[in-house]
Amino acid sequence: MTQDQGQTVSTEMTERLRQIVNEILAMFNEKNITPQDAGTIILALIHRLMGVLRDHQDMQRAFVASIIDVVNQHLLEVLEEDDSPPCRL
Repeated sequence: MTQDQGQTVSTEMTERLRQIVNEILAMFNEKNITPQDAGTIILALIHRLMGVLRDHQDMQRAFVASIIDVVNQHLLEVLEEDDSPPCRL
């Protein structure tokens, strides 16, 4: 597969996944799912996926690493936006 073909496949997958995510978010809105409930649903899906990936350790590790990366990126953004002074001992 050439680099251009790889980019095309990646773009197509991104668009397909974006559509699915938007449909899920629309369903959450229709059913008045609270952010806390949405978080619980997402954690339940992660738990289910970890079970599905039990026999595929490399894929499981890659998935966990991607979750950690998302959380780390969020925390970095929060810290950068935080206007409070640094802690002093």
